[in-house]
Amino acid sequence: MAAPLEPDDPRTLGGFRLGGRLGEGGQGVVYLGYTPDGAPVAVKVLKTGLDPAVRARLTRELDVLRGVAPFCTARVITAMVDGREPYVVSEFVDGPSLQQRVTASGPLRGGELERLAVGTATALAAIHGAGIVHRDFKPGNVLLGPDGPRVVDFGIARQGESETMTTGPVGTPAYLAPEQIAGHPAGPASDVFAWGATIVFAASGRAAFGAGNVAAVLHRIMTTFPDLTPVPPPLRTLVERCLAKDPAARPAARDLLLELVGTAPGPVRTDATASDVPPDGPARPHDPYPWTPASPSAGPANRGHGTDREHGTDGAHGGHRAADTVPGARRSGSRARVLAGAGAAVAALGITAALLVPRLAAMSGGPSPTPLASAPAQSTYATGPTPTAPATTDAEPGGTGGTDPATASAPAGIPQAFEGKWRGHIAPTVGLLTSEYDIEIELKSGKPSGRWKEPANSCEGTLRLTAASGSALRFRLEDVPQCVPGDVVLTREGDALAYRHTDDLGLFAYEGTLTRDS
Repeated sequence: MAAPLEPDDPRTLGGFRLGGRLGEGGQGVVYLGYTPDGAPVAVKVLKTGLDPAVRARLTRELDVLRGVAPFCTARVITAMVDGREPYVVSEFVDGPSLQQRVTASGPLRGGELERLAVGTATALAAIHGAGIVHRDFKPGNVLLGPDGPRVVDFGIARQGESETMTTGPVGTPAYLAPEQIAGHPAGPASDVFAWGATIVFAASGRAAFGAGNVAAVLHRIMTTFPDLTPVPPPLRTLVERCLAKDPAARPAARDLLLELVGTAPGPVRTDATASDVPPDGPARPHDPYPWTPASPSAGPANRGHGTDREHGTDGAHGGHRAADTVPGARRSGSRARVLAGAGAAVAALGITAALLVPRLAAMSGGPSPTPLASAPAQSTYATGPTPTAPATTDAEPGGTGGTDPATASAPAGIPQAFEGKWRGHIAPTVGLLTSEYDIEIELKSGKPSGRWKEPANSCEGTLRLTAASGSALRFRLEDVPQCVPGDVVLTREGDALAYRHTDDLGLFAYEGTLTRDS
């Protein structure tokens, strides 16, 4: 299970003998260690360079961690935060992660799935009851020990918590809640959303919001509901509420557990004292969300750092990661009504998107993208309406000036000057991402559409010509289930094309320069 130690790895640490590597990630390295009497433990050595403030926060959070019930988590045994190599020693859980189990043997069924749901909901209730938000709940952080599932990797302060989502890692994209993508700190409801997505993965063997590049996954989380057919009823109904776009419509972890074990006194209700519900009261049924997109001055967006962003291998050892405390976690508070059906949140998404566009752009320090025309729904996902707005009359995207192609009529076909096979490198200029890609475009003179391809992610789609000016063309990128649909503007700049791609919610924008194949 453990990989051999590397030449530069320590052989002992704080009286613990190290016998192998269990994982490595953004926080540091996790080793399989042994106590003086031979009992196995997990030793997480944190990366050096922690400033005094982070070390102090780590000390406080370790104290809080000791209040979490150990029967459903990996108990913290000891820690040293003041030395040259800060480390945390936790209970070793001898078993695969849920990610590993499903990948190797397929989805969980029947009682196995039900035990997972109850065990992980119990862990979340205990974690939230201690005043902690996990922030990176995912299949890789659920260990299937011999005595049941354990939830791990929460509760360790980390360097760089002041980074925003636009400049730092976004944690595990497939399990981020919509409010996190919108730039808000994770709250207890964010963990509940991730729990729902994790149960979908366990029941189906695939990520709730599909595969593809990170931008596509985040876009689906904001605009679609997953196929819950593999989740058996009545668990399906509960998972659907946990995946509500509105955090106030999700059940609190304690209520989630009560309903799972059949002791809830009535319909599951949301705990309005959680940090994700604003102080001005619960959401009304016609509200799209009980929150508004975060402003640049609202503070950093919090998110977890997984070792393997896709598969969560860091969770296989029972280590821990950063935690938020939950205001009022031990107090009973007022209750908010659940929205009448998950569809209400999706139906209102187009309204909310109009607010998301300028605020998210401001977070990245870039210009506010223009709201774009609504996109066709992607097959295999049930989508709500996307925002529409009048075409802009500003200069062409990319700052080249001239007439915006959105203000001109669509020509009969692609002009001769744009014909050819074009290649180039694109990078994000607005949004939450840092990934860059190579793309290929093929345009033929006189045709109403062209082809678009992102080879690294096996994404291909159609570029449908919608408008043109003398030096620029606007296309609609569609038929791309594994990538993000949106508007693409190509502007002639000498022998090259300036490329700009924006999605319909204003969450992402990519720019680059394309050159024609010789």
